[in-house]
Amino acid sequence: MATYSAAERLRYLRGMVVKKKRQTWRSLLGAGVVAVIATVHVQGQGALPSQDGASSGGAASAGSPQGTQVQGQQIPMPWPMKIGLQSFQVSMRLPVVDQVVLVPDAATYLDEIGRWDLRGRWPVLIEDAKYAPMFVRAFKPARVVRRPSMGSLPAGRAEREALAQQAIIHAWTVPGKDMSPKTPAEAYAAVGFQPFGAMFASMDDPAWTAAVALTAGRGQAPFWVAGSLGQPSDTLASEQYRTLAQQVEDAVRSTGLPSMQLGDAIDAVTICLSMPLKADPPRGSRAQAVPQGLPSKAGEPVATVDGLCRNEDGSRWAVASNIFGDEVRSAYVAMSSLFLAPRSAWLINTYAADGEWAKYGLTNAASLLRTAQFDVFELSGAKASVVGWLNMLMSGCKAEVMFMNSMGNMDFFKMWQEVECFPEDVPVLHHPLALHLIHSWSMTSAQVRETVGGRWLESGTYAYAGSVYEPYLVAFVPPEVVAARAADLMPFLVASRWLEGPIDATWRVTLFGDPLMVLPPPSQPRLPRVPPPELDAAKGEKDLRADARAALVAAKGSGAAADYATAMSDVVRGGDDSLAIQLWTLAASKGDDVRAACASSALGPLFRAREADAFLSAYKALASPSPVEQDMLWQLWTQQLGSIKDPETLAWFAKQVRPVRPFVDLGRLAPEIKRVSGSNAALEAVGAWLLKEQSESNRTRLKELMAKIP
Repeated sequence: MATYSAAERLRYLRGMVVKKKRQTWRSLLGAGVVAVIATVHVQGQGALPSQDGASSGGAASAGSPQGTQVQGQQIPMPWPMKIGLQSFQVSMRLPVVDQVVLVPDAATYLDEIGRWDLRGRWPVLIEDAKYAPMFVRAFKPARVVRRPSMGSLPAGRAEREALAQQAIIHAWTVPGKDMSPKTPAEAYAAVGFQPFGAMFASMDDPAWTAAVALTAGRGQAPFWVAGSLGQPSDTLASEQYRTLAQQVEDAVRSTGLPSMQLGDAIDAVTICLSMPLKADPPRGSRAQAVPQGLPSKAGEPVATVDGLCRNEDGSRWAVASNIFGDEVRSAYVAMSSLFLAPRSAWLINTYAADGEWAKYGLTNAASLLRTAQFDVFELSGAKASVVGWLNMLMSGCKAEVMFMNSMGNMDFFKMWQEVECFPEDVPVLHHPLALHLIHSWSMTSAQVRETVGGRWLESGTYAYAGSVYEPYLVAFVPPEVVAARAADLMPFLVASRWLEGPIDATWRVTLFGDPLMVLPPPSQPRLPRVPPPELDAAKGEKDLRADARAALVAAKGSGAAADYATAMSDVVRGGDDSLAIQLWTLAASKGDDVRAACASSALGPLFRAREADAFLSAYKALASPSPVEQDMLWQLWTQQLGSIKDPETLAWFAKQVRPVRPFVDLGRLAPEIKRVSGSNAALEAVGAWLLKEQSESNRTRLKELMAKIP
């Protein structure tokens, strides 16, 4: 990754000023941001209703987002902290019901979101075997509810938009009150609330599931668009880029709210659409101008969202981000942003502790996060070697927030001393993750799992700051600054962006996720959740965990593989890994049919518990392992291959090599085959893949590997 010394010096000059301002506010907030939040109120700007629909009142206090009094002098609150406090205030004031509702399809999802109101809201996910269980494990609800399908959404886009609008409106009303707003703006106004974010989405794009939930959950101004902008790996042409920027600006202006300066009403914009993450900057435009002195060439793009929401002089009037993906993952991204409160942070530092790289180290960030009482795990220096990384992968990644720096490209990343890892080495996640990744090109083809960024997103990352091209090191806000900002309740993605001055030009770092998502320090207390109501029998609601117990009883009585499979699936989706492992032990003793029926559901719990032998038994029962199941196999077993003495077991592993980059697994397996069975056996294992390999780059790698074996 290239350095940029002149801008670095500018950044540190500005950073000193920012740091002084931050320290001033930290001293004012003292040990508890929550003391400020408890009194935060701005009538007409983010003012929140009580549960009966009445707008909260009272005089502005020292903790108001407008500012605070210090020795008789009014000090304005920095606008990024203000929107963070407003966002957190919404989450603190709107009750959360202690349940997760799983739905089978998009129509039922929208219907369930439409049941939110000012008395309570709760996570809603489209049921699957991956993202929903991951969220449930992190959220730990008192109850998991499963709903049957209520049919399909209307075919017409206008009808679907009307349903989405109605769900958003209902979320900001109180049933039984004399309110009949016809638009979200009227619903907000009726309770004295003013939006501080804007949402752009299309009901023809699957990311609408994130848009509806985030608009209803945050109280944002929604805008429905038509047409397609392209794929994340595409590059937006300069004229399209200029048009998009103008459309976003015109739409936000249409709200009538002050919005063209930072610190006014609308300071965050989310675009829930599949769109090119790179754009060709219009020549001669100051609004999307690249940083002064950047050695850019014609055809070299910038990050699309970083050039949006800027005035003609290039100054920023809001921070923009993007969410793309299918309906299932997009819903998961929204629910993770709205309802989770991360407590664990991992910091992975592969940079040397000297020169420009040292300025982007993670030690100070780790210290700040520890002070905020995050549970911090740090891997740095020689410990951040490939061996240290692979050891960490053995049961998956337990982090909920991660800061990482590395060098590399879209299809590899380097650990300590520049030794390569690959997308195959992106960890399988235990929980939803917010990620700040200093790395070149990671998000350039972010919809493709065989890239670094694509693998992180597929694995369950719901908030991501990363580059779409060669970014230049200074394009990234140093982790220490991001961590300090986030600890002060600045939204995580906003904290990851340069925000003012000459350094705030259009860089090549994109933001994925909800720009209003904050990371409240674990040291701050949380409001208790509301107990869930009685199940609605008319809607066919069922308690998933009760169903799992009933299925287990049925399985023990019938002995049928299908009953065992149902019980295993329900236990895992209910978030109980311990019970799932016990159930696997029972199922595995019931014969091949039961073992095969339960194996896929059992793999995740066995992997997370590092039950290596039991995992291998379940894996061998699979008819056709999925790519994620293959990742779990190799991440759990790579560092244990050296303990295998049986030639047949090593030969079996040679048949499980992941085909996209076979040299990755074979490079780690071949030395163990040589150890147990000799050089010829190792050469045969690699040669068998070489004979069928079509990719010239892979063939070259395999030949290099064979040359190292004798």
